[in-house]
Amino acid sequence: MTRDARNMKGPGCLWAAGAFLGLLLIGYVSMRILQPERLASMNHCIGAYADAEPPLQNICDQPVNTELCLHGKSGKDICRTRSLAPGEGFDRQAIAADLAQLGGLLRAEKYACKPPHMPGTVQDMNTKRMKKGCLPEGQTRN
Repeated sequence: MTRDARNMKGPGCLWAAGAFLGLLLIGYVSMRILQPERLASMNHCIGAYADAEPPLQNICDQPVNTELCLHGKSGKDICRTRSLAPGEGFDRQAIAADLAQLGGLLRAEKYACKPPHMPGTVQDMNTKRMKKGCLPEGQTRN
């Protein structure tokens, strides 16, 4: 082997890193096109319940579709879905009335999605379990 052949470097791991980044880019773009509801979560836009007026206020600069579910100790659940404009929130008196109907709160869940997607229950891609998520455009919670 000549000295020039030994000093010449091949593509090494640079090719593998480029291929990996290319596959990630293809996956992201295809998800944006084929399953945009998977990227529509806007939970960071919903503020706190306590010490806020209105409670669970939309703190982002764009509207969001929000669902608030109150799960009671008796097994009864009450879910309310609203489209919230920036600065708008849920009605504290309506939440208090729902809590009185439940007869004891087990837990409260909130979920927000970018319009036109609506919050609902979706199947996890990896575990096949049902979880909170954004429904495809045109679908609503049953």
